[in-house]
Amino acid sequence: MNRLPKHVTLKHLHAFVAVAQEGSFTLAGERMHQTQSSITSLVQQLEQALGCQLFERTSRRVLLTHVGKEFLPRANQILKSFESAVNDVIRYGNLERGQVTVAAAPSAITELLAAAVLEFSQIYPGVRVCLRDENSRKIQEQVSRQEADFGLTGRWMEAPDLYFRPCMTDQFGVLYPDTSQWCEQFGERVSWSQLMGHKQIGLIGDTGILSVLRSHIELPSEVTAPFYEASSTTSQAALVQSGMGLAVLPALAAARLLGRGLRFSLLEAPVINRTLSFITHAHYGLSPMAAALMDIVLTHIGKAALPDGCTRLPG
Repeated sequence: MNRLPKHVTLKHLHAFVAVAQEGSFTLAGERMHQTQSSITSLVQQLEQALGCQLFERTSRRVLLTHVGKEFLPRANQILKSFESAVNDVIRYGNLERGQVTVAAAPSAITELLAAAVLEFSQIYPGVRVCLRDENSRKIQEQVSRQEADFGLTGRWMEAPDLYFRPCMTDQFGVLYPDTSQWCEQFGERVSWSQLMGHKQIGLIGDTGILSVLRSHIELPSEVTAPFYEASSTTSQAALVQSGMGLAVLPALAAARLLGRGLRFSLLEAPVINRTLSFITHAHYGLSPMAAALMDIVLTHIGKAALPDGCTRLPG
């Protein structure tokens, strides 16, 4: 069985290429800032390891053998590939290249991430950012499988391999058509009991929003077991606008849906909040670029004008 020769290093390849290009052990030594004897020794070690002669030595010149001519472009390619790989890693560490993948709730993308990603791209133009609009279950799964660097959403369920870092809360409210019928019934604040008897348009069970609502057994059954279901808040808004029913949403999620013939009032008695968290893998640290983006998002949350009902959390 053929085996790779031992003790062939990049120093041997550099010496071989230098001699081949300079046609002289002395000139190769000057180029590599080494003595002629050390270059000669490196080439001899390489030839012994490979079991063949790479150069024909004459009193005047050093010429490549047939094998040496075939080996030269491959040795050059190895050195170039190694240098390129090292430079790529250096650029990666310096945030000059790479990619960050973030999975987030739609409301977190539009209200929190978009402006932060713009700022990040201006500081680190060589780093690509991939944003994935997902529900809470899929976000947790992607972070767990390391398909996303981090997530930003409400918690779907406990997961031992994930770390949740709360960053803000937003209060639940009701989304309803902007018509005189509903505006007469609902003011800026609405009690949960006022939703009784009205059909609700809820979200499917993969979302953190529904998980929070179902944890409160004191809420009307219309809310915890909605008559209609939608897979996204956008779909909810469309059904509310059509007059099919009402939708209970956190304030941040509702903020991006207003201005389409819809109004939103906060719910109280009791006040119920959703907690938005950064989700990272518990056993693997963030890459430098992912950590940099998260810091910018945190800074943005700290200074952004948040909708009524949203509260920043310390730390």
